[in-house]
Amino acid sequence: MKKLKKNWLRHIIQWGTLLAIIIFLTKVFGNESADPEAYCPMGGIESLGTYLVAGSMACSMSMAQIMMGIVLAVAVILFSKLFCGYLCPLGWGTEYLGKLREKMKIKELVIKSGSFLDRGLRLFKFALLFIIFYYTINDSELFCKNFDPYYAAATGFQGEITLWMAIAAVVVFLLGSFFIKMFWCKYICPLGAISNIFKFTITFVVLVGIYALLGFSGLAVSWVYLLAAACLIGYIWEAIYIESKVFPLLKVNRDTDACNNCGLCAKKCPYSIDVDKLTTVKHIDCTLCGECVASCNKGALTFGKKKSFRWLPAILTVIMLAAALLLGKVWELPTIEVNWADESKIESLEKTEIDGLHSVKCYGSSMAFKAQLEKVPGVYGVATYVKRSTAVILYNPAETTPDKIKEAIYTPVKFKIATPPAGAMVKVITIYTEKMYDKLDPNYLGMQFRLTKKGYYGLETEYSCPLTVRLYMDVNEPVDETFIKSTVEMKELEMPVHGGGTKLTEVDYEYVGMSDQTDTITRREFLERQMYKYDKTFKDNAEKWSGKEEAVYELVYEDLDKPLITRNIPYLASHLSLIDGFLGLAVVLNDNEEFAFRITYSKAALDDEKIWAALTKAKWTIKSKDGEISDVDPKFTFEKKGATIDVKPATTEVKTKKSK
Repeated sequence: MKKLKKNWLRHIIQWGTLLAIIIFLTKVFGNESADPEAYCPMGGIESLGTYLVAGSMACSMSMAQIMMGIVLAVAVILFSKLFCGYLCPLGWGTEYLGKLREKMKIKELVIKSGSFLDRGLRLFKFALLFIIFYYTINDSELFCKNFDPYYAAATGFQGEITLWMAIAAVVVFLLGSFFIKMFWCKYICPLGAISNIFKFTITFVVLVGIYALLGFSGLAVSWVYLLAAACLIGYIWEAIYIESKVFPLLKVNRDTDACNNCGLCAKKCPYSIDVDKLTTVKHIDCTLCGECVASCNKGALTFGKKKSFRWLPAILTVIMLAAALLLGKVWELPTIEVNWADESKIESLEKTEIDGLHSVKCYGSSMAFKAQLEKVPGVYGVATYVKRSTAVILYNPAETTPDKIKEAIYTPVKFKIATPPAGAMVKVITIYTEKMYDKLDPNYLGMQFRLTKKGYYGLETEYSCPLTVRLYMDVNEPVDETFIKSTVEMKELEMPVHGGGTKLTEVDYEYVGMSDQTDTITRREFLERQMYKYDKTFKDNAEKWSGKEEAVYELVYEDLDKPLITRNIPYLASHLSLIDGFLGLAVVLNDNEEFAFRITYSKAALDDEKIWAALTKAKWTIKSKDGEISDVDPKFTFEKKGATIDVKPATTEVKTKKSK
């Protein structure tokens, strides 16, 4: 039987981490592929920085990532860079690329530790750290995602990356790490830079203390200066000393009496630290990986001068990881926490909590929710908790109530489950529900009814307490209240995801009751209620071509009742409005009960062929709200030509009303 490697626990953790990442990203045991950055400590530290500076978390960050970042900092201070030595996929990849080069017997490009070149190259990771934090805190978006080689590879170069930056980073990672031992970790990795700053614990604490004292004294000093000082001093300390002083507390120690000076420990060290020449290893690159300890046949190397600590770093890594994941589940910081009340009103404000806000799921949507609340009289602040889909709202009870706040922010929703067959009549019933005040909730409820594969055609909501939900169903489908109640109160919804597969979405709606009244409408009435109403006149063009003969071009497009489609209609309208001769755009249900675009145009400027050419251009030219003109990819793919129809144009007189 082959003998286990002496550092077997580290290798189990490394390969186990790699396997977990693969399972995590490829949905082997789950219904949904996961976010590649879900447990990234670098993103967590960045997000914590944005929270401390701006009172908000970087977009897409969760408490799991923040706790990973906090635990990493604590681990570096007390023990060492355990994440780098045991868990980091880039650290693992860097190390094994070097081993691959050795197997291929290709000569290494040696940069001696402590040499002028070595000290100079270390500046790069600190400069990169400053840039990453500067843009992340300013924009509340993780800047490192633009080029992070792990994120780029994990998303198949399809994530939120800047392609050329990501490709360049991957090339640097592969070539640099192949030819130069631990190149990425020593010279490029910003997480390595911030970990080394934490190793200079006393200096870091002094810097933060000075910054805090200046703030308390009333001297407003930008956080940029603290960031710059931390990066600059961190680099200077690393370049001058190449070793930490007091911290971390756990180090590799060499028993000079037991050591036979064979040099094997230095050879096995991933960072080529001269362990055989040191009594205590304080080198800034040491991660307590244990390769040197495992290689020593004389037992001269130990952690903390105790042989019983042989597996302590590996065990601590597992414990710290478990602690971060556990704390990330039970504790949550608000994604944003802001108030806009005068100081005189603060004491009179009360809090109300709204749950189930599934559409508030990141920094961007939290800020959009805040903007919506700022328009509500009597509301003066909000904190969002995206993990719990919850918002805590500050309001003045003398000006408003929790129910009025819900009503003010509520958006009525329509959801089509299926299309009734031609000539069918549709039955309408009304039910009442609770815990459905987010705009995504009716969509989830509609999906629940769609999955029953019964005769339900759609639903629409109207604000009330409890919420009013109108269900549209086949006239022959029995009204089974027990079945409807059980469908509404399902706890999990299996949602299809883009690219195939499904994901489980937790829901928690409450069925309150049903109205005794029912109604029956025609198929056309149902489709008209469900359709997206849009009717826009292109004012400048209409004024220019006023008095000229007009016509209407109709183009059938069957998906014009789907929100993912209809949200792109303003792009089409903007594109057409910038082309001379187009006078307006509307969405209609035509005489054949088909959804269609109706484009009003001047016959003096356009005809069917010119209209089709404009619709199928390779690029659309659009105008944004701020007046900026840009070219974008078409938002619609038109396959079947339309035609001018015999209908009276509606834009003979210039309309000024806004589209609905």
